This record gives sequence, structure tokens and C-alpha cells, in this order.
Amino acid sequence: MGRKAVDITTKRTIILLRASGMSQHEISRKLNISRNCIYQTTNKFNKLYTVATKPGTGRRSKLTDRQKRAIKLQQVRDDTLLLNDLIRYLQTSFNITVSRRTVSRILNEFDMFSYVAPRKPRINHRQRYSRLQWCYQHLSWAENDWSN
Repeated sequence: MGRKAVDITTKRTIILLRASGMSQHEISRKLNISRNCIYQTTNKFNKLYTVATKPGTGRRSKLTDRQKRAIKLQQVRDDTLLLNDLIRYLQTSFNITVSRRTVSRILNEFDMFSYVAPRKPRINHRQRYSRLQWCYQHLSWAENDWSN
């Protein structure tokens, strides 16, 4: 049998019934909740004066929100930066070592992506000359000509 989270309204009901003088056993039978849950809820309320659950725990982030915004700002300033460049920026500015995956995840939080632009062949002299000729030929076109 697995554990089931008890909602806050039920916890408040437990506290009210306990304050009214009901025993743990009676509350347990009335609400169909284990006595251990009732015991823990009343103890927590007596210590902390609240029945709210703590936010989920987990590993703390290595970077603060300020540092994450700094990464975003660097990427916005120069969108040609590689992930390794951003890692080097963090190392020099904040003295923090992070992985490429961490930097990529942070950029994804801001709906940004870092990728290598595909290589494109350069324009040679003949192509450049023919493009210029085409431009000079169409220099006198009116707006109506372009719409066709």
C-alpha cells in the first residue's frame, strides 16, 4: 500500500477536531486516515503553527538567477557565441565551472538556443558580377513591376 498525500483542508480538519478534544483514534476512524498521519500533522502544527507542505526538495542550482540572466544577456549581445564561449565567460566572470548541458538548459529556459550555423559557400567574383548586373538592369523598375 503506497502513501497518499493528504490535502490541506483535511489537515485543517484534523487540527480542528484535535483542538475540540477528539482523540487520534476517533479522528482516524472518522476521516479514514492513519493515526500516524494524524500524529505527524498535529506535531507539525504544534511546532511550526502551519499545516502547509514544504515545496519540493531537490538539488540546489549551481547558478543564481542573476548568473542565468547574465548568460542570457551574453547570448543576446552576440548570438554567434558557442556554448564553450559561454562556459569560458562563466569561468572568467563568476569563477564557476559548468557543463555544456547546463548552459544549454539555461538558454532553453529563456527559449533561446545555441547552435553552429551551417557553412555556406562564399560568392565568387563571377557570381558577384552577375548579381550586380542584374541589380543595375532592374534599377529603374517601378513598384508595379516588382509586384508582378
